[in-house]
Amino acid sequence: MTVQEIPTIFLLTFLFLLVSSTKTQLVGTRKSCSIEGAKISVDQIDKQKCYSCVCKNGYVMCTDGCPSIQGCYMLVEDKCCKRKCKGCIYENTHHPSDSEWINPKDPCTILRCEAGIITMSQLRCHTPCSNPLPPEPGNCCPTCPECKMNDQIVTDDRDVISDDPCLKCRCNGGRMVCAKKACPVLQCTPVRQFHPPGECCPRCKGTRFLLTPPNSCTIQNIYSREGNSISMDKCTNCTCKNETSICSRYTCPILDCAPELQKPAPGSCCKKCELPEEFKSDCYFDSKLYQDGEQWKLGECKSCICQRGITRCAITRCNMTSSSSTCAYGYKFQKLPGECCPRCVELDGACMVFGDPHYKTFDGKIYTFKGIGKYQLAADCANHTFFVRVANVLVDGTSSTTRRVSVKYLNARLNLQQRGRIKFNGSVIAAPFKVDGRFRADKKKDNSIEIVLQNGVKIFWNFRSFAEVTVPARFKSKVCGLCGNFNFDVQDDLTTKLGKVVSDKEILAFGASWCLGKKTECAKKIRPQIVKTSRKNACKHLSSDIFRTCHSKLNFSKYLKACKMDVYHCKGFKCYCDSLMAYARECERLGVDLPNWQKHSYCDRDNLKGTKRRINRVHKIHRSQEALLLKKLPHRLLNRTRSNPMGVPLT
Repeated sequence: MTVQEIPTIFLLTFLFLLVSSTKTQLVGTRKSCSIEGAKISVDQIDKQKCYSCVCKNGYVMCTDGCPSIQGCYMLVEDKCCKRKCKGCIYENTHHPSDSEWINPKDPCTILRCEAGIITMSQLRCHTPCSNPLPPEPGNCCPTCPECKMNDQIVTDDRDVISDDPCLKCRCNGGRMVCAKKACPVLQCTPVRQFHPPGECCPRCKGTRFLLTPPNSCTIQNIYSREGNSISMDKCTNCTCKNETSICSRYTCPILDCAPELQKPAPGSCCKKCELPEEFKSDCYFDSKLYQDGEQWKLGECKSCICQRGITRCAITRCNMTSSSSTCAYGYKFQKLPGECCPRCVELDGACMVFGDPHYKTFDGKIYTFKGIGKYQLAADCANHTFFVRVANVLVDGTSSTTRRVSVKYLNARLNLQQRGRIKFNGSVIAAPFKVDGRFRADKKKDNSIEIVLQNGVKIFWNFRSFAEVTVPARFKSKVCGLCGNFNFDVQDDLTTKLGKVVSDKEILAFGASWCLGKKTECAKKIRPQIVKTSRKNACKHLSSDIFRTCHSKLNFSKYLKACKMDVYHCKGFKCYCDSLMAYARECERLGVDLPNWQKHSYCDRDNLKGTKRRINRVHKIHRSQEALLLKKLPHRLLNRTRSNPMGVPLT
């Protein structure tokens, strides 16, 4: 057995380098996409296999999948990531760094790969409940039937630590497992290690790039050849095999005392409890007296219990590496009330109808359907608990728009009409309004209305032509109508009432299948005409600084297209406002605050009133000018003008 300290010449020969963290980045312009959630192949990206691209919020979002190299002291070259942390080989299987697995032959043996070193240790089980269940097949430790510790609820995939920071409890599927394992052997020397407060194991500072000769291993600054063994401390022995250091480390016993009573044991690598001679059954904590066995909470992340005069606390540790980028499509990184840590939560589904009319489905597809009549916008097609319908009317023979929204829930019928008019079971009501056990109607600052049903479904209506239906995640794959089926698959959003998926060219047939009124009206095709408008540039608000904070999160191209269509096909002054509202509300769902977009784009209520006043004033001026001219005409010509339906030029 030969163990060698790496000499200075060896370090120079094998490029012992301290480097900073590097991560490959994509450079270029953002690429738009139309199929939400679909995987995208981008030919322009070099080494395409290294990237995974999906369509998200109208943009192609690509991730390189390169793990963090911070704290890695054995960096190696990589085709995709330039440099990554060296993995491990165990029984002819490669394991990436920072991975952990259980020995299939012994479920109580856990192995962890860390920068070319495998740490193998035995689990020490702990059962903080009085009625533990036997270990499940393939597992080592008994489980508790409830995910609670010191009266603190443990959420899935979160670690809870106690006075012994190396003892961790985790909930999975409503059952909790608690165990202690040994800390991994690190590549950096003790001088380069630091111990984060409250955590079990030390970590490495910085990174290191090191080339080692073949058939050899390196631990810290110790070099060993294939098959050689070394002793790192009294609890750790390592052997070099397949250029991987395999270390067997002893797991210290679980300590049943407060951290201040844990002292190093002489001649051992573990600590032990040194209890005071005087025993007290009660506990004092923050100047309060607690009885033996009493539990209390200190916020959402910490809870304590008094046991034999000793206060023992459990703390939930949040995964600091998690963020919104780690959530899959259809999920949002969010902290729920009563929980300690944020996590990926299924998004509520939001469907919108706006303008002439355009529809954005629950899954993100935007299409235009100009059918007039009554249609099923969204409904619970599994349990038939609610129905939302819209009534579209023809406007000026050139376009159509939504004029009414009706909601049916239990035995409540709501009819949302124009100019703030609301009917409940046939009677006119004024918001705010509430019926216990069924719904409430909330009035918004812009005088719009939001109906909140008891089952969590929300209906927003601006009393003009914009409606939005929001359904909780539990309605996934249970809804149907013009809003789609809410299954995170935009490809089948155009599913007819008979269950047939049609193409974009068959929008008319798709919409007509959800018709609730006269079939002749629903199947009628409107031929829009381009009208003269003084607001043809109003859609540029979408690309202006008004929405600049949202541009990087949500592509506005489809909303811009819908806006231009509305402006050129309608005769009103504010035809563009619905598309702006649709984009703004979607931005708000993504966490972007746009408090003054309506005012800056002249879509607020005061501007809308001002527009109507200006139109009426112009019409009044025209009528007065016409009357004045008619007075100046001779009676003979005036009588001829009145008798001629075509009229004559007023010259």
